[in-house]
Amino acid sequence: MGIAEVLTIVFIVLKLTEVITWSWWFVLLPMILSFSLYAIIGLVKLGMVLIAVVAVKRRDDEINR
Repeated sequence: MGIAEVLTIVFIVLKLTEVITWSWWFVLLPMILSFSLYAIIGLVKLGMVLIAVVAVKRRDDEINR
């Protein structure tokens, strides 16, 4: 469990016990940011794989000519 998950749990407990009166957006912000970061990293990795596949395909096409 990372720091984003721990912070989210702490903020949820504080919100439910009415210690803080923040909006739910602020309470869930650590989890939203963490998910967004993981999604961006995943998309970058997918892009890199697609670029590598296209490059290998082009190289194979040039070799077979």
